[in-house]
Amino acid sequence: MSSTAPGVSRTSSTVPAASIAAPVAVHVVTSVTAGVLELVNESRTRGIPLSRFRADLGALGSVLGRSRRAGHAVLRALAGDSAAEAPRPDSPASPILRLTPDELAVVLGAIPVLEPVGRGRPCSVPARLSRAGASESRAGASESLAGPGAGALPASAGGGAPVSVRQGRLGDCWFVAVMAACEHVRPGFLSSLVRVRPDGLVEVDLHGLRGPRTVVMSARVPPANRAGDRHLRPNVASLVEKALVVGFAGHRYVWAQRNFAGNALRVLTGTWCPARPVPRTLAPIAEALATGRPVVASTLVRPGGSFLLPREDDPARAFALMDGHVYVAHGVSRTDEDGHPDPDAPLRVHLHNPIGVPEGEPRRTDLYLSARQFRRAFVSVNIGPPLH
Repeated sequence: MSSTAPGVSRTSSTVPAASIAAPVAVHVVTSVTAGVLELVNESRTRGIPLSRFRADLGALGSVLGRSRRAGHAVLRALAGDSAAEAPRPDSPASPILRLTPDELAVVLGAIPVLEPVGRGRPCSVPARLSRAGASESRAGASESLAGPGAGALPASAGGGAPVSVRQGRLGDCWFVAVMAACEHVRPGFLSSLVRVRPDGLVEVDLHGLRGPRTVVMSARVPPANRAGDRHLRPNVASLVEKALVVGFAGHRYVWAQRNFAGNALRVLTGTWCPARPVPRTLAPIAEALATGRPVVASTLVRPGGSFLLPREDDPARAFALMDGHVYVAHGVSRTDEDGHPDPDAPLRVHLHNPIGVPEGEPRRTDLYLSARQFRRAFVSVNIGPPLH
């Protein structure tokens, strides 16, 4: 099951209760950060590659235990983030030590606790993306979107180039579908949220309950079970999903599963957009999309799991739909049930499954449903704010 439709989720808030950790021990974060900076300084002074100090870095990381929150606090302190939970232990008499992307990569590789926990085996070995965007990672390695030789993400990501979004093997369709919906009505929306820093870290602008919130993190993502482009290669969508995990889901990908599409719209746009019943006609959906408002639709959780929806042109055939899942509304037009334009056909809403299921009868990634079929198969819709 990928996600849970509004009204039946077992999780009622953006952050699962289990992810609410105890306050970070400031002295531990400060001492580990100081130790890392001391090793970096010694590496530079003696002209020795920082990778030679990997064992010492690992020993420092062991002080943090398994606390991903403390690990992220160390990462933010190393980055000189003024909002970090622990002060950076630089001497006032000396200039602030800035890590290079290569040094940061070594630190991340030696101290896995600095990264969130992915679904499956934790990964911390960096890899690169070629200029063409093809992954060059080895099995078990995290994939990097920034740093030396990485050209998948520009330093200024505010352009209008569309970003492909596809859900991985994680039950966070409530968030991935909303990412895809925002990108559909405003190409480049996800890129506008992400900035690459000179040290190789990235900043992702999201929204919390108290207003805008910037998540500082590395540009490395798990090699599997996460969002990506249509071939599930890591892209900007992977980074925004990771920012959700780091900023709102307790640094664990599995805790980002099963939530509400309305929460995703709040996190991405800063506007609360509650679920509403499926409209009797498709006019509200068409109007919302025409004015640049993202639209997603949710199916209800069913005891039997996925279900079949009979076709109107041939009741002996049917479409397969996932239960407890969120789909993306792409448009409303006059087409047949296979998406072919037909001026004599009724209006149908084009719904896209962010998972991208294998095509074939009865499975379809893209559905074209009449208003009657739409009401029969879906329980609610969420309409976001104008993004144009």
